[in-house]
Amino acid sequence: MNGIYVHIPFCNSICSYCDFPKQIAKEETKEIYMDKLIQEITEMKEQDWFKDWSKKTQSVYIGGGTPNALSLLQLERLFQALEPFLKQAKENTIEINPELLTASQVHLFKKYHIERISMGVQTFQASLLKEIRRKHTEQMVIEAVSLLRKEGISNINMDMMYGIPHQTLKDVKADVKKVLKLRVPHISYYSLIVEENTILAYQLKQNQIHIPDDDSVVDMAQYVTKRLKKKKYTHYEISNYSKAGFESIHNLGYWNCEEYIGFGAGACGYHHQKRFTHPLSLKKYYAKEVEIEPISLRESKQEFMMLGLRKLSGISIKSYYHRFQTYPKDDFDLVSLFKNGLLEEKNGFIRIKRDKIWLGNLVFEAFVGGDEVEG
Repeated sequence: MNGIYVHIPFCNSICSYCDFPKQIAKEETKEIYMDKLIQEITEMKEQDWFKDWSKKTQSVYIGGGTPNALSLLQLERLFQALEPFLKQAKENTIEINPELLTASQVHLFKKYHIERISMGVQTFQASLLKEIRRKHTEQMVIEAVSLLRKEGISNINMDMMYGIPHQTLKDVKADVKKVLKLRVPHISYYSLIVEENTILAYQLKQNQIHIPDDDSVVDMAQYVTKRLKKKKYTHYEISNYSKAGFESIHNLGYWNCEEYIGFGAGACGYHHQKRFTHPLSLKKYYAKEVEIEPISLRESKQEFMMLGLRKLSGISIKSYYHRFQTYPKDDFDLVSLFKNGLLEEKNGFIRIKRDKIWLGNLVFEAFVGGDEVEG
């Protein structure tokens, strides 16, 4: 199963926590970028290996940035370039900001088989939205969901966040209540991470804000999980919850280490044991510079474990053997992780114990560096 990712690096404003490749750009810059992006997609479609590879495309994901910050004409040009894949894929997703969504955009999504929407919300609290420089309101989110459903698009993911500066458990409880009221079938609930070179990192360094401590963040995470599970959402990945049948096909491809091709500045791809990374700089992207990094067998095993253990189901020992002709316990020293109660083996899977999922980083550290057993 293969996936296609397309990156749109433009936003109408910059959130304080965001470190994704993005910029506020003039229309002229967007036009030039779309020309180059569509050229890249068109040239790739003409390559023989890609013609065969793309026949297995199961998901297309258009992310950013803010894809629906593009004009209708720009969006349609992109969809036309991607149309062969959009027609055959089981899941086509586009990221949107609710304040920018229009009926015309939704019509266009439907026309080109894009029927999964990932909406950036983060929180419903007005003061916290202002804190992280988001431009929407709670009412805009409600109206966006209503507009999508009116046009027959019900496969909606809502991106939410805890650990926001000055956020309390009471705020999170209020947010969960409101997101549940909207009855979306998929919810991604992320812990805020302070990344270098972001507005948030600068604000923290200047003591302009404070963020919840680790214990408070764990309390928030545990509350989210308990409440969503009570409402019949399956917690299938550390930060993702879905109703039955609405798990993200595209993201599961990442976590299962399946192949994908990335188009656009800052986009990555994974194909034939190589990682392909486009530069963040538009100038370098236009010059068709691509970093190609061969991935060793050891690195492949490490990634398979780290990404696979993000899933609540964990790693299939059978799948690991099918891919590498060895077993996880042959390749990694997992004794201490089992002994300390972080990992467990159940029904042919190795997984992080349910009550230790918030300590996932301690598990992932075992697969970075030199913990592989020499055979």
